[in-house]
Formats: sequence, structure tokens, C-alpha cells
Amino acid sequence: MKKISLLLFTLLSTSLSTLSHANQHGAANGSKCEDMGHASFGIAHFDSNKDGSISLQEYLSGDSANTEKTYQHIDANSDGMLDKEEQQEIEAVYKSIHDQYKAKNNSI
Repeated sequence: MKKISLLLFTLLSTSLSTLSHANQHGAANGSKCEDMGHASFGIAHFDSNKDGSISLQEYLSGDSANTEKTYQHIDANSDGMLDKEEQQEIEAVYKSIHDQYKAKNNSI
């Protein structure tokens, strides 16, 4: 339970920071937000070798905002890979954060 809470906190902090930064630069607007489907929250695109799991190197190479510390927190089973189940959990958290943000901001 403690690991899940820490995971959610880390993802929420990272996501809100990224969203805030994007919004300040005009990237987060209503039309873009409305067009985001569930697949938009996925991280599978980081899987550069298409083996179904995301290694630390793939995660770090996928986005300059990604950090090793975040990876360690979202690797729930601490096996050094983000498997399909972990990826789905992350997608659900990102979608939940998006839905909460969307609900609070009538302009989106």
C-alpha cells in the first residue's frame, strides 16, 4: 500500500508539473485536451525494442523529463523492467490525473 501511495504521489507530482509547464507555454488548451483518447496516456512508445517491457534506458531515452528516480518508483515489483501490468497502472494514473484536471478546469 505504501509503495502504491508513493507511486501515485510521484506520478501526480511529475504529471502536474509537466502539465503546468505545458500550460504556461500554450500547449495545454481545450482542443488538444478534448482530442486525447485513452491511448494518449500510454507509455508503450518508450519500448524501443518492442519486447513488451520498458527498460530504464528506454524510459530515460523516451523523454528528457523522465528520471531514474521516477522509474524506480513506478517499477512496482522492482525487477528493473516496466511490464505490461505496470504500464497499464501508469496509464490509469495518468488518465485519472487528466480527468481530475479536466473536471477542475471548465475551459478544457
